Amino acid sequence: MEKTISNEIIGVRKRAALKIADVEYRVLFNEEKQGWGALRNGVRTDISGRRKRKSAVDSAIRDAKAELEMSGAIIVVTCLTGRKLETLWREP
Repeated sequence: MEKTISNEIIGVRKRAALKIADVEYRVLFNEEKQGWGALRNGVRTDISGRRKRKSAVDSAIRDAKAELEMSGAIIVVTCLTGRKLETLWREP
């Protein structure tokens, strides 16, 4: 006898429901260079080697706002400190 389980029963979500943002700027501390930097969707950006976290965050938000004007994408800026991921800015 063949058993079939529907997606609703096992709780599988559709791909569109999991999508939070099209673009994510993630600010994080680089232990090797001892400075703050930012990644855009996992790729290194020009924002690197900042001594202060606030400087890296401000630069990431500035880049995100400039990109928002050029495209209609959903953009979010997050910061990874230790194991905590914090959302710092989200497109309005």
